[in-house]
Amino acid sequence: MKVVWFIRHGESSANAGLPTTDPGTIPLTSKGKSQAEALAKTIDKRPELIVVTPYLRTQQTAEPTTVKFPDVPIEVWPLQEYDFLSPAQCIGTSVEDRKPWVRDYWNKSEATYVHGTGAESFIDFKGRVINGIKRLQNRSENFILVFVHGHVIRATCQYIQTSNENIDNQSMRYFRDKMSKLSVENTAIFKCEYDDNKWTVINPNLQSIEKT
Repeated sequence: MKVVWFIRHGESSANAGLPTTDPGTIPLTSKGKSQAEALAKTIDKRPELIVVTPYLRTQQTAEPTTVKFPDVPIEVWPLQEYDFLSPAQCIGTSVEDRKPWVRDYWNKSEATYVHGTGAESFIDFKGRVINGIKRLQNRSENFILVFVHGHVIRATCQYIQTSNENIDNQSMRYFRDKMSKLSVENTAIFKCEYDDNKWTVINPNLQSIEKT
């Protein structure tokens, strides 16, 4: 049996409402770093593999855990956040500034639509997450920590719940209407197990580590 913990990163500067430039370099706030330290203290069992994304905020969140378990391999996988808005068009904007664009994007709900340069379609995002899940299935390690992002956890949850690999406008609308409303707090842990070719949710604790 394989146990996988999908862990959302700590509070980032974007989460705190600050303007950002490049989504990959958004750092943790001081609060986010404290959350990462608190998270590491709760992990008593040594993982066999630690996975982070190319985005700085997951790497910073994982750092206290990697210090605690210095001999555990660390791998960077393409499980970065779903950047459905063009980063070039979002330079210097805050979450509040982007709300009208976000609303328009989800109202459209076209799975192949790309907002602009550097943006990702829903079909590419969901396919990327499913590929990551299948990659986990094929690993030999039995306890894996995966430091990821909110929408990645939501897409993982959707896939595990439905086992549906179809990625179309209907799937995107389901994600919009159901999964995007799922609150995934900073440092929340989505615990799953994979056994006998089946994924099972063992503890969908999507609250911040501060509340557990």
